[in-house]
Amino acid sequence: MRRACASMAAVCLAATACGGHTVTKKDVIARANGICINALNAARSLSPPTGGTGTPAALAAYLDKLVPIVEKEASQTRALPRPAKDRTVLNRYVAAVTAGANQYRALATAAHNGDAAGISERLAALRTSSAPALAAQYGLTRCNASAGTGVS
Repeated sequence: MRRACASMAAVCLAATACGGHTVTKKDVIARANGICINALNAARSLSPPTGGTGTPAALAAYLDKLVPIVEKEASQTRALPRPAKDRTVLNRYVAAVTAGANQYRALATAAHNGDAAGISERLAALRTSSAPALAAQYGLTRCNASAGTGVS
């Protein structure tokens, strides 16, 4: 019995020393909002191609700078802890952000290839992303805009 108590005490002490805190939905919202703010600020610091999407070459040059920002946002979003409360909505949001990053990569490829139809398809897919609605549904207040605001 003494040994079991000592073991439990050691586990509790270790958890406390390491900041043993159960992650809550509120914690995830704070982290996710920070990720979104950083990505949006980084994206807005880029000069978008002239005339919206401009020429495929101008769009490709812009996307060469934007895609790493979007990919970092998606990676950091995938790394968020998943507390039980509203986990399904959070998982759907993470999947939508990841899909958006994939769309941006495909858009960059289409732009580099001068594929006007591919560019149009990818832009349409990005405009209809469910990520902003899912962000709002989860309670994220800073994740309601795509990181690629300058391209849509």
